Amino acid sequence: MSKCFICEGDISAQFTWTTLFSNETDVTCTDCEKRFELITGDTCPKCSRPQSDTTVCDDCKKWEVDEQYKGTLHRNISVFAYNDFMKEVLAQYKFRGDVALAKVFQKQWVGAFKRYFPGNDLILVPIPLGKNRLYERGFNQTFVLTEMLPGQTANILTKHETVKQSKKSRHERLQTENSFEVKQPPPEKRIVLIDDIYTTGTTIRMAAKRLKEAGATEISSFTLVRS
Repeated sequence: MSKCFICEGDISAQFTWTTLFSNETDVTCTDCEKRFELITGDTCPKCSRPQSDTTVCDDCKKWEVDEQYKGTLHRNISVFAYNDFMKEVLAQYKFRGDVALAKVFQKQWVGAFKRYFPGNDLILVPIPLGKNRLYERGFNQTFVLTEMLPGQTANILTKHETVKQSKKSRHERLQTENSFEVKQPPPEKRIVLIDDIYTTGTTIRMAAKRLKEAGATEISSFTLVRS
């Protein structure tokens, strides 16, 4: 009997023809699985924000009239909503160093990526951490998520140390100086930036802007959670 990665409760093995001939094994119990909230239904086509229709949301409209950032990001796709349960699990994963928890997202994470980003003409670029932040955590949560995905990865971004985005107000995030640099010219393919959470879109667009300046053409992003 295996244990749930989140609550450590027992997971009852349910054998079907699918599980018999696949390498997939359950890592969460049914109760924990149900507490995650997948993003479904109508969303903003630019940022995956859940809403009552499929028009571009006000935030994305503001980005597209911003002289610095308009046209930098093709679109963002997020998999999960940021409910209280996800907030708790994500904190345990990121800030308490429980790297194994990444596996609880794997099935939905990889499935959504294959659905929204088919083809072989993609380069995955994970959002890096600054050196101090990486030292504090011991790992980059976004690199772990990226390794789960099919496709070629290019670690071509670096990040200077800044105040944590989670400690800033929305206005402060939008006024933050761009802390990303591109180590080498981006490959001549579609780029998908990978990150754990999309909040205001500032981090993603700053990274996309630097890549555009270095010669990239089309840049999208794929994020685990939409806050």
